[in-house]
Amino acid sequence: MMIVNDQNQRTRRLAILCIVCFVLQLAIAPFIAIGAGHVNFCLICAFTAAFMGGGVAPIWVAFISGIFFDLTSTTPVGLMALLLVLAAFLLNPGDRDRLVDEPVRCLRDGAIMVLGVELVYQLMLLLVAPGAPFIDMVFLRWLPASLLDWLCLVPFVLVLSRTKSDVLTLGGGAKKSFPGKRYKL
Repeated sequence: MMIVNDQNQRTRRLAILCIVCFVLQLAIAPFIAIGAGHVNFCLICAFTAAFMGGGVAPIWVAFISGIFFDLTSTTPVGLMALLLVLAAFLLNPGDRDRLVDEPVRCLRDGAIMVLGVELVYQLMLLLVAPGAPFIDMVFLRWLPASLLDWLCLVPFVLVLSRTKSDVLTLGGGAKKSFPGKRYKL
């Protein structure tokens, strides 16, 4: 059996992920809210791309996702792009597909990074608009937005971890599938 790295499959998976997340960001995200915290599908796109690996591609996806979020919201342009690029770099500095290898660790790292990115983002917005109270930022924006982001990240990670990895088997015989795993958080 020969294993070949199929770069086009990885590119297709990233393109489909970006399209799905961008459509969800425009169509559904404004209507999903707890308090004043809204879900950020661009953040989910950047984190999922970082978990999928691929060298520099996740960094570009994170940058494009951040710019897309900044242009479709009423926030400073470039802030979310900067945060998502830094987060994508920290989530997967290698070329390994972490979604297939360790999906539960991806969920844990994603939860930690969602809390961090949302906190820094809300603090920066608090500095830009100093009239808003700090308690409002923490309890009505940061925590609800972080919870929604993580809850929406879970299906993306679980679905993409069950899809075929970015290796293609050539030759005779049936293709092996990944055995079912039980996810424990």
